[in-house]
Formats: sequence, structure tokens, C-alpha cells
Amino acid sequence: MFSLALLISPACSRREEKTPETGAKEPAKTAVNLPAGAMPLSAVLKAVENAGYAPVAEAEFEKDHWEVKAYLNGQLHQLKVGLTTGEILPNPPPTLERPLSAVIKGLEDQGYSPILDVERGAGGSETGAAWEVEAYKGNSEVTLTVEAASGKIITK
Repeated sequence: MFSLALLISPACSRREEKTPETGAKEPAKTAVNLPAGAMPLSAVLKAVENAGYAPVAEAEFEKDHWEVKAYLNGQLHQLKVGLTTGEILPNPPPTLERPLSAVIKGLEDQGYSPILDVERGAGGSETGAAWEVEAYKGNSEVTLTVEAASGKIITK
């Protein structure tokens, strides 16, 4: 048995509140409005379900689309869905010069082991995409940003 969580964040506004841990005040978040002509989320989700993707596990508003995680034939898919049409948009996988397995092997050869987590990051170099990697080096846990194209460590 598994549970599904639906993350929906089209409009969040919050007044300033104290954090329970420190008592410090958090800044209030500003309201987020969907663009004019955007379909209601219920209609977007219905379009995704009508395309055969069910159950939906997550939906999150991005600047120009909905990011929806849903199952098709038992496999979880991450979909980009149009705001005004509910159409599933082309979402090609990123093109990398080096396969992820080669990038990870290079890190392991440099003594980073075990590697605990690898996620696609926004980048941080002039060449673009990067991987965010959590690993151990000796007895220390480290977070690395690794250039996707070359496998070079950008930041530690």
C-alpha cells in the first residue's frame, strides 16, 4: 500500500509568524496569481487523468506550466501541462555529454562514497546543467555541485 500526497501551490499568502524553534519572525509570503486564461487546477487534473495518467501523485504550479507527477501503466511520470489548455507538453529529457553513471563513477574514484542522493540541479557554471550530490568523503558528509557535461566538481 502506498500513499499519495498532492502538493498544490497556486496561491499562498501568509502573514508573518514566529517559528516554533527560534521564535524569530518569518517574512510573509506574497500571493501568487495564475496567468489570465489559466484553467482551474481541477480541469487540468481531469485532462491529465483523461490522457490515462492516474493516479496523480503531485501537482505544482510553475511560472508557465503545471508540473504534474502521475502514473501511467504503473510507472511514475513527471509531466509538464499547459496552463490554458491542459495539454501535456513535450518534456524531453536533458541531453548530457556524460552519462550519470560515468559522473558518479568519477566521484567514487575520488573517494566520495557512499553516495546518498543525486538530483538534477539548476547549474552554477557557464556550461549549464549540474547534479547536486550528497555523499561521504571519509567521515564527513558533503554536498557537491557537479557539472553535468564534464563531471567536474563545481562547489563543495
